Amino acid sequence: MVQDYRYLLEYSKVFALGIIKSTNEEVMRKFSLMVKETLDGEMAIHKKYMKRLGITQEEIEHSKTALINSSYTSYMLDVSFRGDILDILVAVLSCAWSYQMIGEHHVKIAGALENPTFGEWIEGYSCKDYIESTQGIIDLVNKFGESISEEKAEYLEEIFVNCSRYEYLFWDMAYKKEM
Repeated sequence: MVQDYRYLLEYSKVFALGIIKSTNEEVMRKFSLMVKETLDGEMAIHKKYMKRLGITQEEIEHSKTALINSSYTSYMLDVSFRGDILDILVAVLSCAWSYQMIGEHHVKIAGALENPTFGEWIEGYSCKDYIESTQGIIDLVNKFGESISEEKAEYLEEIFVNCSRYEYLFWDMAYKKEM
C-alpha cells in the first residue's frame, strides 16, 4: 500500500508534465483533472487503507521507495520529460487501463464490494468515474495518434509494453512483499 502511494506521487508528476507540454487549454485542463483525480481520488483510497492498517503519515514519509517502483516511475518520467503529449499519455495508459480491467473483473465476483479488505479498492477502480477517466486517456491517445508515422507508432508500442511489464513487476513485488 505504501509503495503504491509513493508510486501515485510520481504518477501525478507525469500528468503534471502533460500540463506543461500542452499547447491548448482543453488538453491542459484534462491533464489538470488527471492530477486532481489521482491526488484526491486514488490517493484518498490509499490513505484510508493505510489508516486502517495503522500506517502513519510519518512512516509513509520515511519509507524507502522499492527498486521496481523507482525504476518504473523513473522510466515514465524520463519518457515524459523527453517526449510529447502522446508519449506521456501512452506511458500512463498501462497503469490506468490495467487497474480498470482488474477492478471490472473483481466487481463481478459476488460479495466483492462488501469485502472489508478489498471492496473499496474494487469500487474505486471499477466505478463510472474511473472508467470515464481511463476512456478519456484512450480518447486522447487516439486523437493525438491519428496521423503518426510507423516509427512513432512502434516507439509508442515500446513505451506501452515497457510500462505494462513494469505493472506486472510492481504487482509481483507486492505479492512477494519485496521492498
